[in-house]
Amino acid sequence: MKKIGILFGQEDSFPQAFVDRVNQKAEKGISAEFVRLDKVMQAEPLDYAVIIDRISQDVPYYRAALKMRLFAVQR
Repeated sequence: MKKIGILFGQEDSFPQAFVDRVNQKAEKGISAEFVRLDKVMQAEPLDYAVIIDRISQDVPYYRAALKMRLFAVQR
């Protein structure tokens, strides 16, 4: 199953509406959920086919965490 993740800040309407819409369409093998970064382990890829990033331009922690995970996937 391919997962679409959305990483966001204090927004309320768009992230929830996006996840609800993707899951409502019920495309075979595709789901959406919120990305949760509770810890960052180097060289450990995230389990998402796509991540929609709506916060890393404001919070450097998320930018670094996503870059580390991207490099893990490219290995």
